[in-house]
Amino acid sequence: MKRYYRMAFSVLLLVLLNSTSYANEKIRMGIISLSPPAKVYREWQPFVEYLSERSGLNIEIVVPKGFNKIKEAIDQGSIDIFYVNSHIYYLLASSKKAQPIAQMVNINNSTLSYAVIFVNKNSEVKTIDQLKGETVSFVAPMAAGGYLAPRAKFYSSGLPTKTSLKEEFTGNLTSSIHKVILGDSKAGVMCGASYKLMTERLRTGDLLIIGESEPYPENVIGARTTLDKNIVKNLSQIITHMDLELKGAQVLQDMYSMKIQKFQEYDPKMELITKELMNKASM
Repeated sequence: MKRYYRMAFSVLLLVLLNSTSYANEKIRMGIISLSPPAKVYREWQPFVEYLSERSGLNIEIVVPKGFNKIKEAIDQGSIDIFYVNSHIYYLLASSKKAQPIAQMVNINNSTLSYAVIFVNKNSEVKTIDQLKGETVSFVAPMAAGGYLAPRAKFYSSGLPTKTSLKEEFTGNLTSSIHKVILGDSKAGVMCGASYKLMTERLRTGDLLIIGESEPYPENVIGARTTLDKNIVKNLSQIITHMDLELKGAQVLQDMYSMKIQKFQEYDPKMELITKELMNKASM
């Protein structure tokens, strides 16, 4: 316990020393989420307040809707840092618009996740190949676990989603589950960690998982490439060490429902995983 406090104090002291020259500088944090803006603000405000307090920066939340909106906001300089899935981050980084701050570690204590493919347990469909010609509910076209990874799985299984399936995008996890339970879709897909969380809230006993995708990288906190490198370094230091500080650990604990356990330093190798999935998914 003493070691814990010594480490926390050292991290805090380092952060304070690094942040003094940027006190009160405004930083806008864009968060891409399927949730309504009001919910996004409610879920992320404690994190932003913690980050503002520790960095000395004046950080505020912005909620752009969709990849094109966040790309436009970065181009215009109206967003400085952002929380996005690995698919979106890869596209931004590939176009030289993003630099990493931190990698999310999910509630399974991993920076990788996988997508699950599920059906109604009373359905005649028990294997992926039996979904040919059927309607499958994906989450969103730019989703990593809700589209990219499962699409790669379908293509690898000989079922190109554009020609062998009827793609449907629900826009949220709850709708995907309900559509499968009600029989409106023959199957649904989503991130495995999110599915685990959904089992705690919804009646998922009527569902059966029939397949899993290859692993894909978890979400990323990034920054526009033109943001001051010292600010990026300072924010990375705070975010990747917040689980070692009591208040930071409490903030993270309250982010469990977003499948977030903590953050760690970004590993560039994650981009190779995303690139390979995009190749397999013909994207």
